[in-house]
Amino acid sequence: MRLQAQVAPEIQKRLLLSRVEAESLKERDILCPTCGFRIQRVFSDATGHLSVKCQKCKNVHILNLAYFRRIRRNGYGRNCRR
Repeated sequence: MRLQAQVAPEIQKRLLLSRVEAESLKERDILCPTCGFRIQRVFSDATGHLSVKCQKCKNVHILNLAYFRRIRRNGYGRNCRR
């Protein structure tokens, strides 16, 4: 059984504001470079480095989120034919 602690009104206001700001953002999955398992889900405005441990293969990776973006080119994607 979990105990629910009371959250201060100021923190509740920040949480609500964060949720409202995030509604317009897209989410994307960060996959493990070794096994392809979904490690984490981040919003489109996330930047910087992230240290993560894959729950499937147990490898620890330091990821630069800028390098793990999906770039979609007009008609030249993996699933597109020309």
